[in-house]
Amino acid sequence: MTEPGKQEPASDDLATTEFAALRDTWQALGKDDPLWAILTDPDRHHQRWDVQAFLATGEADVARYETLLRQAGHAGDFASVLDFGCGVGRLSLAWSRRAAAVTGVDIAPAMIERGRQIVASDPSVRLLVNDGVDLRQFPDGMFDLAFSHICLQHMPWRLAAGYIAEFGRVTAPDGFVAFQLPSRGPSRAPTRRRIVDSLPLPVRTRYRRWRRGTAAVFDMYYTPPEEVVMVADAAGLELLEQQSDDSAGVGIESYIYVFRRRA
Repeated sequence: MTEPGKQEPASDDLATTEFAALRDTWQALGKDDPLWAILTDPDRHHQRWDVQAFLATGEADVARYETLLRQAGHAGDFASVLDFGCGVGRLSLAWSRRAAAVTGVDIAPAMIERGRQIVASDPSVRLLVNDGVDLRQFPDGMFDLAFSHICLQHMPWRLAAGYIAEFGRVTAPDGFVAFQLPSRGPSRAPTRRRIVDSLPLPVRTRYRRWRRGTAAVFDMYYTPPEEVVMVADAAGLELLEQQSDDSAGVGIESYIYVFRRRA
């Protein structure tokens, strides 16, 4: 039986349908309150994030990845970084202080439009819409780091697995891939949350829309580490680091993974 919030691989048609639903959700969030949708601090809802304070949070996140990458054997700055699920460029800007060029991609045009305004003063950062279940707009081996943080967790595993495979393709031999994914939800979640999580996705979505008073809500998906590593291995990626992480929320088991692209 499939666990709540976890999906099994399915056909390309189903992945395309799920992608369209995901894009519509994040497009709506990007139009309504993009900074809060990325960092859902309850005190910052309804356009109450200060842009500079929001961007400052990216430095700590990227610094942690930088430390893990150095532990994994990387030295110096990167030539070209892919920031997958870049939103408005919070982490892209932080990577630009550690890389010659950063390319951020997001499925929501509204996020990219706002992000381009935010990163306009940094010529080393470009933000692009990625309108598809793959990364076909990029050639093989283009980046020496493919990176994603608090993004893959909000899509069904069949989509996330496809993107992880693409990370392997667009990363140069001996380059790095680093991302975060939660593996298990809170074991002691309140009764109401456990009930809601057990509902079919359409019912759960309608309830959460009513509860939050918004038309667009996003879900959290959980993937066992062995499945993550298996997909990455098939994409030519060797696991170097796997570190516990709390960015998915209180009580959620989550990991940051660091891989090297095999030569």
